[in-house]
Amino acid sequence: MRATYLASAAMVLLLAGCGGGSKVQAPTDSTLSQDMDTGRDAVDLDRLSVAEGQYRAAGVRALARDDVTAIGDAGYNLAVVQLDENKAQDALSTVASTRAALSVRGAQSDDTGLDLVQAGALYRLGRFDEAASAVALAARASDPAIVEKAQLLSGIIADARGDRTTLDSAGTYFAQLPRTSAWSWLADAQEIAARRLLVEGGDAQTAYQDAMQAVSARQTHVEYRDMARGLSVAARAAGQAGNASQAADLYMRASQSAQKEGDTQNADAWRKLAGTTSMPDPFADPTAQAQKAATGKTTAAKK
Repeated sequence: MRATYLASAAMVLLLAGCGGGSKVQAPTDSTLSQDMDTGRDAVDLDRLSVAEGQYRAAGVRALARDDVTAIGDAGYNLAVVQLDENKAQDALSTVASTRAALSVRGAQSDDTGLDLVQAGALYRLGRFDEAASAVALAARASDPAIVEKAQLLSGIIADARGDRTTLDSAGTYFAQLPRTSAWSWLADAQEIAARRLLVEGGDAQTAYQDAMQAVSARQTHVEYRDMARGLSVAARAAGQAGNASQAADLYMRASQSAQKEGDTQNADAWRKLAGTTSMPDPFADPTAQAQKAATGKTTAAKK
């Protein structure tokens, strides 16, 4: 399994045809292929609920086909989408049931992609020790893309757990990446470098610059969840440098970005660190705001 959304899992088989040893293409399940492709297209358009439905449909078709590879790919994709939808518990359930479905069929395939998704879900749920164990398994993958994301997540989890050794290990991995690596890998490297500096009591300004460079790259490439997390790292750096006002502004920006992406858990945490209960939002629906205010007054009156 790959560390990004997977393409169609339908295998194109070439069989020997009649006469002259010519090759003919075996029939494929076009419905399964279409469900997987439509799911991937929906992800590209950030229509995650549509993608979830398409990957479920692909999984149903894969079970009907009794196709081990397709079951694994559809299950992995579904879990990733659920994680992106901030449904960490659902993602964990999907990972567990996908493993069970593969086990029944005697699958011997590499499931480090599932380890990676499981680690991400556990981290979101605050189960850091379990997440650390899962991500260590993902880091042993043969797929370099899974290894890279596992190293990033390993460093983030280590930072949350106060595990300097593992954070340093992730930092060493990223420091050895070629400068010609993919932009996302280089942005991840900058985030981990910033985290290491902050933990080690290094130069906070350098940490801030590293974090903001990662933020800029992620904004350019429409990776807003990672961008918001980078803003929170930059806020830590600003605070460590003694600039409380800048830190508060950065936490507010991170919180608002996370909130608009549906990541209420981080949005709430970063808003508290910003020291505010409200954020300026020129695009808020006035009707919704009035209803919320009225609800608050009613609740207060009942008390």
